[in-house]
Amino acid sequence: MINDTVFRMQRLGAGRVADDSDDNDRVALYVRLSRIFRDRIRSGEWAPGDKLPPVPELCRDFAVAPITVRQALRMLADKGLLVAIRGRGTFVTEGQQAAVDDPELRRAINNRLDLTPGQGIRVLKREMDVALPPDLAAIDGRAKRAYVKITKIHLYNETPFALMDVYVDAAAYRLFPPNSEHNAKMLRMLINHGREKMGRSRQIMTISHADQAVARALDYSMGGVMVKMISTILSEDGEVLIANNALYRGDMFVMEHVDQNIGVPSIPDPSRSPTRAGH
Repeated sequence: MINDTVFRMQRLGAGRVADDSDDNDRVALYVRLSRIFRDRIRSGEWAPGDKLPPVPELCRDFAVAPITVRQALRMLADKGLLVAIRGRGTFVTEGQQAAVDDPELRRAINNRLDLTPGQGIRVLKREMDVALPPDLAAIDGRAKRAYVKITKIHLYNETPFALMDVYVDAAAYRLFPPNSEHNAKMLRMLINHGREKMGRSRQIMTISHADQAVARALDYSMGGVMVKMISTILSEDGEVLIANNALYRGDMFVMEHVDQNIGVPSIPDPSRSPTRAGH
């Protein structure tokens, strides 16, 4: 059984003072402003059909010049998120749906085993008999002798939302149906065709930003917020059977975790001195 899943959220660079080398500082102001506007659309704050505040109001709210606001709006209009109607204003296009409100997108991200309706896979590269990278091997468990590395993009309704490197135990991969990485998730193949029993699973999530290559691969803005998820599944003997290093577009990421009959253990309060027995 896969159990003992660990979730950790950490914002990279939190508390760090920005300097001239900060990638975000080199991103044009209108691009950064367009991300804020897009987040409002994706979150549903600006709903389909809503009219956006006028340019002067947006200028006051964000302390930017009119040309910056117009460039940001034009960028989103080019992506089909906004439409400008002469004499009436700028509106959120109909059909936009907040990521959190799209159940199929939630399932595509949170179902670790199976492809869901609208989800697809685009395999970019497959490499045989490679070593597990140190950053993955160091997280948990012991590395096996060789892995198959699959670099792929996951899509939802033809829109790319995740770029990932998946490392599968090479011995187990050779038991999978040929080219199964094109139409199935590797964890499902490992469960169905692998011979070793699975033990502990771990997931670690951090916040990152898209560099030029990632932005191009995911049709995303450079410097856009990304969710980085590293996950490993061990055998009962503590060897890494499968490891995944994935980057998800921040505007399409929804993590859903449901607990039934949750029992929360008591956590000692360090501010209180321990009581003596009998008191």
